[in-house]
Amino acid sequence: MAMKMIKNHVRSISLPSRSHPSTAAIEESLEKFIITMNTSTMTSSKSVYSGLSGLEDLYDCTEDLLKMGSTQRVLSFNDEKKKKKKKMMKGEFMEEMLDGSLRLMDICNVSRDLMVETHEHVLGLQSCVRRRKDFDVSGYVGFRKNMRKEVKKLLGSLKNINVGLVMKDHGYDQDGDIHLLAVIHAMRRVVSMTVSVLKSFLEFLSGRQNGNDIRSKLALVLMNKKFHDHDKMVKNELENVDSAICGDSISYDDLHVKLEEVEVWIRRFEKSLEELFRGMIRTRALLLNIISQ
Repeated sequence: MAMKMIKNHVRSISLPSRSHPSTAAIEESLEKFIITMNTSTMTSSKSVYSGLSGLEDLYDCTEDLLKMGSTQRVLSFNDEKKKKKKKMMKGEFMEEMLDGSLRLMDICNVSRDLMVETHEHVLGLQSCVRRRKDFDVSGYVGFRKNMRKEVKKLLGSLKNINVGLVMKDHGYDQDGDIHLLAVIHAMRRVVSMTVSVLKSFLEFLSGRQNGNDIRSKLALVLMNKKFHDHDKMVKNELENVDSAICGDSISYDDLHVKLEEVEVWIRRFEKSLEELFRGMIRTRALLLNIISQ
């Protein structure tokens, strides 16, 4: 579902795919990223983590693009005093990028906070399990319930970013400056990829993908397996912990193993989200610097 979303957003961008030396590196990185993501259903911890790591690389390339003198000149308003149409196009694009970057930074920051809170709860459970101590799971269950509510809000915010991108893509002059259009095209693709990967990550946290992956169900049919086996196959580490602590017949040893598994991935997600957030901050700072010149 997530990769279908990425493909749709790439097709929805009406700007022509014109090669330009300044955007060659980021376009190559984008293509590699798409190929990598297309090999995954984005339902496992490994694939979601791979998507977040890929975004870190994309934002490194975005920084390089925005630091180039040619990019800064083409996005600058200083030489566009007599070309009002082009100036308006730049202004609308920069406003869109700044608004989108602020929204994405907020979503990434809240996601990172959710990971920190999850980590604290998991560490608390681990401590109780190691001491073989009976414990009340209501705190963790309540946290997971609130997390799903928060994730739903964040997904709504991501959807709003997507709508804005699709609606505005058809308002630009395709006969304008090739360099400018190439930069706009590349930057929008980065935003689109960011939205899609964050959407997959948030759905992973809430467990929304569980039972909704049509391709996985079809694969089970081809392998002559029953649908009820599907949930077991695609459950991620967080869902395994949820099932374990709410079950009646799990041993301390089994729960310990599941908690160790989820704790490993939480640490990786925390680090990746932190690096992504820093990349977003640097990108936004570069955009603001271009506007102020």
